Amino acid sequence: MPIHSDCIKQPVNPVLLTFVPDNGYRYPLKEGDSWVSLAASLAPTGAWSPWDLIRYNYPTLPHDPQLASKEVNWYLKNYLGCTLLTENKRNYRFSPPGKIWLPNEAAADQVARNLVLSTLRGPVVGRMNFGVGALMILSKSFEDVAKAIEAGKIVVKAKSGHIALYHGYLKPALIEVSPTLGDLGLIIHECTHAIFDILKISSRVEQSEAFGYLSQALYKRLVRGGPPPNRYMVSSDPADLLSWASWQLIFDESTRLAGILATKNWVSEDDASRLFRAITTANIYRSRTGKVEANEGI
Repeated sequence: MPIHSDCIKQPVNPVLLTFVPDNGYRYPLKEGDSWVSLAASLAPTGAWSPWDLIRYNYPTLPHDPQLASKEVNWYLKNYLGCTLLTENKRNYRFSPPGKIWLPNEAAADQVARNLVLSTLRGPVVGRMNFGVGALMILSKSFEDVAKAIEAGKIVVKAKSGHIALYHGYLKPALIEVSPTLGDLGLIIHECTHAIFDILKISSRVEQSEAFGYLSQALYKRLVRGGPPPNRYMVSSDPADLLSWASWQLIFDESTRLAGILATKNWVSEDDASRLFRAITTANIYRSRTGKVEANEGI
């Protein structure tokens, strides 16, 4: 029985049969393989999702997953020679002897790098001009981070888990990010630290981290068109009640201030004072309080 006719569509912009993705190798399909199982097998290289793997093989798929699924079925039939169907007859299943591309570790890094660059150059970031007190961050500074990545002054590496980190003390500087990161505001947060580094801004932890959390909240607000659900359970020590309360206040205040920044682009240091205090009493920042942290540039 053939696949339902409304579940398959020839791609508008088909990938050539000879297409070779960066840093990949040909994998011969085995009985029982699926996009889900093969993506899970790549977890050590950066926690790929099934759709990451699909788009790695077919990068011109449309953004809409329903439309993309129809084109994937076309590839499976015409490029891989698949004949097996799922029980509902709406999708092809892998069947030997077809082959797909699997990424090696370098490919995971490339996907992470592309994710950071596309986030920095997205339309929302172009609207992010904001400041606290005497310090302003301009949207063009995020483009400076993108250019530093392309110049090799900042390296992007894949890291498993829901995480993004910036290490400015390394030369070249390093951004670690999950290739499948859902909260792109975390990338903006860490790239704000990179801006401090590029501009050689010396600051206290409450100032540098406040700008990180504000940029994250502002990005999410502009993307959503309204306040984001911005609370996270961060404190790993349930007995440290001060830290737990501090983390909740960090995200609550970031969300509140982002609402002001979305329209006024500026708040005073008095406006941000509760956010500053909360950062200094959160567990992972306490050891850094009271010190001016110098950035030497990238």
